[in-house]
Amino acid sequence: MVTVVSALNRIARQVSLESPTSWVSATETEHVEIRDDFFLETVADIQDRVDLPSPIGKQTTVTGTGAETYSLPTDFLRVQRDPMAVYETTTVRRRCYPVTNDGDWTHIKQIGSTGGDRYYKIAGYDENFSISLYREPSSSISVTVSYMSDNWKADNTGTVGSAFTAEEDVLLLPRRVVEAGAVARWRERKGLNPSDKWREYNQLLTRLINDARGIRSVRFGDPAGPRMPWDIPVPDEIPTS
Repeated sequence: MVTVVSALNRIARQVSLESPTSWVSATETEHVEIRDDFFLETVADIQDRVDLPSPIGKQTTVTGTGAETYSLPTDFLRVQRDPMAVYETTTVRRRCYPVTNDGDWTHIKQIGSTGGDRYYKIAGYDENFSISLYREPSSSISVTVSYMSDNWKADNTGTVGSAFTAEEDVLLLPRRVVEAGAVARWRERKGLNPSDKWREYNQLLTRLINDARGIRSVRFGDPAGPRMPWDIPVPDEIPTS
């Protein structure tokens, strides 16, 4: 496994800087820029653009109480970009539909909507995110939310987190992608030509995105590929007669 320190050392070598004795406690301007600016900006960009698996990607279940709004976990960063990222687990109408505009949300609540579709809206800020559900769920209803957490490292006990605090911390993101992005940002900030590193970063990031989506080959037949069992809708209740 790659430690955060190992990645930072490689970034420093690529920009011709000597690594500090301790990256955690480094105070020199160049080292602080790499650790707190270029490195973390790259981490944030990857987390924003890629739906990564566990332990970065997670799920949480909201159990209805009849209320409209429910708190989300403190490590919530964003909802995953999948059509079924938010779905109801207890009725035929599985998928919940996102609403991002305050006006649309107010409109739906005032006039209602046709059918039984459930809508949701995310609100809040770091460690204080919440989800609001139109057609307030009762205690018999649960909604599953697939989300990206803000975690990107793990300590020596395996506990994941979002802050670099020890030399032994392990990087949970692909090292080459993080290094290429950080070096590109360093070159750009210093007035050097970053085009080759940006190209490398975006190529690696595109591959990572495709890996997360299961896209690794070109198909010349059925564009949709083989059907999976879960592609075929099954009703919650099949009548006996």
